[in-house]
Amino acid sequence: MRPLAIGCIISCEEREGLPCGSGHVTHSHFIGSAHVYVMAGKKHPVVEQIEDDVEQLVEGLGYELVLIKYSGPARRPTLTIFVDREGGITVDECARISERLSVLLDMLDPIPTSYRLVVSSPGVERPLVRERDFIRFAGRRATVTRHPAHGQRRSIVGTLRGVKDGAVLLEHEGRTEQVPLDEIEDAHLVFEWD
Repeated sequence: MRPLAIGCIISCEEREGLPCGSGHVTHSHFIGSAHVYVMAGKKHPVVEQIEDDVEQLVEGLGYELVLIKYSGPARRPTLTIFVDREGGITVDECARISERLSVLLDMLDPIPTSYRLVVSSPGVERPLVRERDFIRFAGRRATVTRHPAHGQRRSIVGTLRGVKDGAVLLEHEGRTEQVPLDEIEDAHLVFEWD
């Protein structure tokens, strides 16, 4: 099914076949961190179905796929795709990526109902999704929410120190905690005001 709306950091409404950037723009609230269950392997089936194809297209355009989020009511869900590149990404770049993704998603047809497609930067509190994210952002402050199989959910704010033996190293209150990657429910950078 073709998306009813295509988003850029601001959401571009697709009306009467007019593409994103045709002047029909409404503001969207998709800037910031995406808090979804990604590390512990709890991806939505739609995300599982399209992730490889979306990543290939995005990387082919010279960008990095940060996260795919599928959310909202079943009758009109939202597919949000967070992309980035060194130095950040502009609204115009999001619009171009959105147009290309719309064509790909038309071919894949992963969602049987109408849906909103939003392409966005990850924002200042970028989600940390893959092991390489924890390595890349070593030295930065982050919030990591862990949920052990037989324990309480707990959020820790600290400084990333990399990854060792399948666990994120997080300096917190003067000591370094090891948080197994498979116990991380959510993680994102913490924006620090200077």
